[in-house]
Amino acid sequence: MLNVSSDKRGAVAAQLYEAANSALEGDGESAKARIARAMALLHDDYESAPVAIQLRRRRIDIARGGLAPWQLRRVVAHIEEHLGSAIRLSDLAALAGVCSSHFSRAFKISLGQPAHAYVMRRRVEVAQGLMLTTNEPLSQIAAACGMADQAHFSRLFRQVVGDTPNAWRRARRGAMAA
Repeated sequence: MLNVSSDKRGAVAAQLYEAANSALEGDGESAKARIARAMALLHDDYESAPVAIQLRRRRIDIARGGLAPWQLRRVVAHIEEHLGSAIRLSDLAALAGVCSSHFSRAFKISLGQPAHAYVMRRRVEVAQGLMLTTNEPLSQIAAACGMADQAHFSRLFRQVVGDTPNAWRRARRGAMAA
């Protein structure tokens, strides 16, 4: 165990925890080392320590097998920039610096849904915005959002939203006009 007096253990552990949180932004290994030091400090009274409660509440994604915050930010930014074109799982995995199978599992842990489902949902959300703010035909909106064709867009939209794109657009525009 580290040589720190018991009255200062909590304060030092809290500082290590904050440093680990900051380190998660860049270097996961550094974060793990700092968390390990904090845990060693708290070993005797781990369950009642405020840092332990914070660690349990946060459930650090790396420890659970998810993506680090920097990886998630990089991947989500890429998805947002390329919603109108093909987005390959292998490209997303390369951005995160992991293999495709690990990326698939980690993405689902981090965001609660597979990468493909996330991309499709985001495409529908962007399409909804375009449907409300433009008079473009649905076929052009579908193409702008990376859909193969209007039929594909309509099937996906109904699956995600629960209504057809035309019916959804009419209902929202009618509500905005009233």
